[in-house]
Amino acid sequence: MERELQELGRDRDDAMRADDPRRGETGEGRPARPCSVRDMTPQELGARGEEMAANYLERKGWELLERNWRCGFGEVDIIAREEEFSDTVVLVEVKTRLALGGREGMPELAVDEAKRERYRMCALAYLMQHGEARSIRFDVIALNVMGEGGARLRHLFGAYSMDS
Repeated sequence: MERELQELGRDRDDAMRADDPRRGETGEGRPARPCSVRDMTPQELGARGEEMAANYLERKGWELLERNWRCGFGEVDIIAREEEFSDTVVLVEVKTRLALGGREGMPELAVDEAKRERYRMCALAYLMQHGEARSIRFDVIALNVMGEGGARLRHLFGAYSMDS
């Protein structure tokens, strides 16, 4: 995880100011990465957090079934199984926030009742499409990005249930 956390930033030689008109593309027509976590858009920071969460789960031995799975009710960040042959599928919501200057918050609090209800509906849709899954669990992974080379990850197992 340390390598992924260090990759949140870029080498100073490649740094590009947020107001630089070239920031949106590299010479090859690919989107450029922002020069630091401070310059990332919320979407870029969220995508990076999801990548770190997926790497964390894989290192723990989890099987990743889907990433950014969509249905008519919304999107699930990660769908995984904790054990290879488990019939419990885990829907993981990833919340990432900048925590610069020692202001560490609780990103998991952004998983409000409306978000939980969307995840419950997504879970029912997933169960209907994947008959091999017998039960669902809802986890939240909260990441506080502390700077260019560090982040704090909290994994809330069974953060909420289908009926509450």
